[in-house]
Amino acid sequence: MNTTELLKRFLQVPELSTLGSPEERAAFIALRINNLTVREAGHAIGISKSSVQNLAVRFQTKLRKKIVEMEKKRRSLWSGEYARLHEDLLEQLPEDDDYGGHKIGDFEPDNLSREDLAEAFGRGAPRFEDE
Repeated sequence: MNTTELLKRFLQVPELSTLGSPEERAAFIALRINNLTVREAGHAIGISKSSVQNLAVRFQTKLRKKIVEMEKKRRSLWSGEYARLHEDLLEQLPEDDDYGGHKIGDFEPDNLSREDLAEAFGRGAPRFEDE
């Protein structure tokens, strides 16, 4: 089974099936899993394209939090389906995964612009060693 199908099935396990609103879930799947454009996703879901990204990010945040929470629990408390799909997904991650197994979507923490860094750290644009 390919990664896209695994992710879709993973989102349907009991532990994750009620996570987020239907719009958040749909936006996340459309953008992050099906790789639709914001315009296509908005049209498919029936929401404004300006809301699509916000809803997808909100769901992604909730999903990450829930997965981290599940990691802290004993595996014996996981449903069989969650455990199996979790292992299948881990097997498909690259060996040199720099994201600690928690990367979801196309976000890369090491690839932020100076403006993003300035906004994140609340000060002017940071100075880099090569400046």
